[in-house]
Amino acid sequence: MLRRKYSDNELLEAVYSRDSKLIKYIMQLVWSQVRTIVIDNNGSNEDAMQIMQDAFIAIYSKKEKPILVSTFTTYFVSVCKNLWLYELRKKQVAPTYQVLNDEIPELESEIHEKELFEKRRKLYLKYYNKIQKVCQDVLRLVSIGFTNEHITTELAFSSIAYTKNRKSMCNKKLLEMIKADPEYKELKYGL
Repeated sequence: MLRRKYSDNELLEAVYSRDSKLIKYIMQLVWSQVRTIVIDNNGSNEDAMQIMQDAFIAIYSKKEKPILVSTFTTYFVSVCKNLWLYELRKKQVAPTYQVLNDEIPELESEIHEKELFEKRRKLYLKYYNKIQKVCQDVLRLVSIGFTNEHITTELAFSSIAYTKNRKSMCNKKLLEMIKADPEYKELKYGL
């Protein structure tokens, strides 16, 4: 078990600031719990890693920062668990455990929010898969919290200025494609 070095609010803030060091720390902190939930319910290590990445995006995408009523770890693991249960429902695979009554019940608005998130994710991926491979690599690294310096090194770009320019161009191109989709307006406002 990894020893806690940061407060719950510092960990939550790290997600919003995309602090790559703390995001890696969070992943180490919750990995065994998330992995157990996914593996015990017909998943793989890859599924667990994907769910964790989706959880970071789900938390970061919220309009307002959540007010923690539990530890950050409990909150993050519950987001992962709910995302995995949603995946299982989509695949029609029954989980091997039941949600206990004393756990936080899913409100109808949360279910709607998850469905809206999934539709937005699919729209994003539809156009993400159509952009250049180098843009996919840049945006993937940005989404998991890499700094411009790390991206420059990882993708062997010539300079940080080039990385910033490339990131901006890739984002702009992807957003233009998404905004041109007829489904965008509906998903933008959550109708």
